[in-house]
Amino acid sequence: MKNLLGPVGQLGYVVEDLEKAAWLWVEKMGVGPWTVIPHVTLDYFNYLGESSDVEMGIAMAFTGSMQIELIQQHNRAPSMYRDFINECGEGIQHVCFYPRDYDAALESLIRKGMNVRQDGAIRGMRFAYLEETDGNVLEIGDIPEKVRLRRQDDIASAACWDGSDPVRVFE
Repeated sequence: MKNLLGPVGQLGYVVEDLEKAAWLWVEKMGVGPWTVIPHVTLDYFNYLGESSDVEMGIAMAFTGSMQIELIQQHNRAPSMYRDFINECGEGIQHVCFYPRDYDAALESLIRKGMNVRQDGAIRGMRFAYLEETDGNVLEIGDIPEKVRLRRQDDIASAACWDGSDPVRVFE
């Protein structure tokens, strides 16, 4: 499975306030700089196989080669984010892999008994959240090669970050 999925690429946290959470990561753990996108435009989003009009924002930063993603849902549309915040409050919700062959990885995970709980796409980049019977959540993301290369640049930039401009908000 490791060869199919590759290494863990991201830890995803559901939060109530993106900027506040990003600042806490900067102040308490020294992680940054953060790219905050308060409102993400989704190509589509499905929850339990049904279309859902989720409105959300994300923030991203790297610590080493690990991307930390913060997710804030702005509305009450059905989603795993809403379920998580209602049941657990803020916290880590998923681990994400970026397999080279998204379709093969998704098919393999489903064959192994994982269930797709939600899926969607942002700017053509598909994602799926799968859940095991024990409640663990795994996300896979379908990112093109140019995005993989940009991730490497972002990792290198974060390694040289001098602490300035730690939370960068893009409308």
